[in-house]
Amino acid sequence: MSDDTPTQRYPDGFPPPGGPHAGGAPQGAHPDGSPQPAAPEPSLADAPTERFAAPGADPAPGQSGATIPLADAAPAGAVPPASVPPAATTASGDGDRRGKGLIIGLAVAAGVLLLALIGVLLWIALGSGAPAADPTETPSGSPTPTASETPSAEPTPSETPSEEPSAAPPPPPAPPAGAIQTYTASTTTVDCSGGGPVPLSFSWVTTGSVVWFGIGTDNAKLQPYNSYDPIYTIDFERDGIAYQCGQPGGQQRYTITAELPDGSLEHKTIVIRES
Repeated sequence: MSDDTPTQRYPDGFPPPGGPHAGGAPQGAHPDGSPQPAAPEPSLADAPTERFAAPGADPAPGQSGATIPLADAAPAGAVPPASVPPAATTASGDGDRRGKGLIIGLAVAAGVLLLALIGVLLWIALGSGAPAADPTETPSGSPTPTASETPSAEPTPSETPSEEPSAAPPPPPAPPAGAIQTYTASTTTVDCSGGGPVPLSFSWVTTGSVVWFGIGTDNAKLQPYNSYDPIYTIDFERDGIAYQCGQPGGQQRYTITAELPDGSLEHKTIVIRES
């Protein structure tokens, strides 16, 4: 039998086939018939161990498919502990995270520094350009008003002599005399024997803009009976003007007032008496 053949232990009282007792000789008897002492029974601790192959695995050449001796397996010290791979994986993951964090931090710091540098360059460029514009504006603005204002102020005295001759303008023209050119009445005496009112009529021609007619007054504008055109004729049928008999003193005044374009007034009165 090969050394690779697995061993097997049979229980007590069951000898292996083909053993010393296979020919029918009683156990413990010598072939010559003399009794032999019984062999000591082996302990269970000395029983050979067995190694079972994984299901579906093909047995190696020259080995049985049932069992494989554990002596042929790799020694226990060669198998790495189960906790080693997770520890290595954790350490490598921490290292990757630290590396990524460092890269992100460096990128952020570089961006901040770049923005600060751009801001400083812009500030320097704007600050250096501002003073250059100020000196150019200052000299150009100062001479211009000085030259323009000086000649314009000098002609002022020349205007004073020109005003002196015009200080005495000619007198305004006098208002035309006789703005009321004509003013007449139908009669200057009335017959009050009948005791009733006596119809009257008046006519005038003036150069004024408006004429007021008044009864019993010397200023028809202050106490007007009515206002009329500058040229007009009062008719009893149309205007209803009549002398009322029984007036104090036996008379009555009828006045027209004409207003001229310059605002002056001219008055003319006709007195009608009772006969």
